[in-house]
Amino acid sequence: MPPEMRKAHPYYVYDAIQVQPELIERILQKREAIERVADAIAEKERITFVGIGTSLHAARVAESWMREFSAGRLWSRDGQSFELVNHPVAFTAKDGVIVITHTGTTTASLQALRMARAAGALTVAITGEMSGEGVRGADFQIETCEQEVAFAYTKSYTTALTVLAILIARIVERRKLLAEGFSPEEITQVPVLMREALKAELQVRELAKRMAALARIEIFGTGVGWATASEAALKIKEACYIAAEGFETEEILHGPFSETDSRAALIGLFTGRKTDDRARQILQAAGELKMLRAAIASPSANNNISAEQILVVPESPEWLTAFVHLVPLQLLTYFLALERGLNPDTGRQDQPAHAAASRHYKY
Repeated sequence: MPPEMRKAHPYYVYDAIQVQPELIERILQKREAIERVADAIAEKERITFVGIGTSLHAARVAESWMREFSAGRLWSRDGQSFELVNHPVAFTAKDGVIVITHTGTTTASLQALRMARAAGALTVAITGEMSGEGVRGADFQIETCEQEVAFAYTKSYTTALTVLAILIARIVERRKLLAEGFSPEEITQVPVLMREALKAELQVRELAKRMAALARIEIFGTGVGWATASEAALKIKEACYIAAEGFETEEILHGPFSETDSRAALIGLFTGRKTDDRARQILQAAGELKMLRAAIASPSANNNISAEQILVVPESPEWLTAFVHLVPLQLLTYFLALERGLNPDTGRQDQPAHAAASRHYKY
């Protein structure tokens, strides 16, 4: 029996946000088993990360990490599973294909996995905890955490990222391509960093009050920040029913700025990299449009930022901002929903029209 839906704070998604550090600690305890899977993948010439929705954002982070960890010497790609099935890649035995699907039942992603396996590729499924036989057709299956109750997935995303980080670090090390300055041991910092980031809750609630009445929210970042921006925008759509978009830093200037104005809020993600200079210009430009501006920044990046509110998160290696910058965005999504009088758990499936619409398709 599914759990009874809650009707007041704390909703299930709030619990999921808060429990992430603990769940990531559990994943880290399984590190040796995950690394054994990575040893098999490391033998493959090409590696593809596959997902859809939230899982596609995890795949995009993984592809970015692979480039960063190897200083661009180890090529990988990310693929949206429905596109991959219907516009296929010619996989062979030289390929490793890693499919992310928390439910373990996502139709297009399982089709992509079976297609890859049939072509001789080595396949890995990263899923939530499952009863029964698990994912049929995968050479390896790695489980992350219990299935989500809320429609907007949170803990399943960050636990999948943890698995991917362990896999990628091991693959790059085995190939002797680990870039200078990168340490696989940094992943152990994540639970502490996320707990520290969760302390921004009161500031985030104040920001949510200012944003709740706006018609649109735009978020931008670069590197893993681009995927983080896209993931946060998806959560805002799912839980708050506000038009939201995640952009790459430079991309936002090439068209999207033409349709934005004071009815929207803009959030920039700052990591301390040279790309922050462009992000500062974008927020300055948004001020001319009278947009509500916010920034999420590490202490070292928190300088000369033009924004009505700056959320300072713990200092971390840039690749770990995929976790650390996400936390205030998850909290923002949650409290935006509350400010708008919505239940952030339902994904609108409690509304008759949306429930009827959902009968026409299967995930």
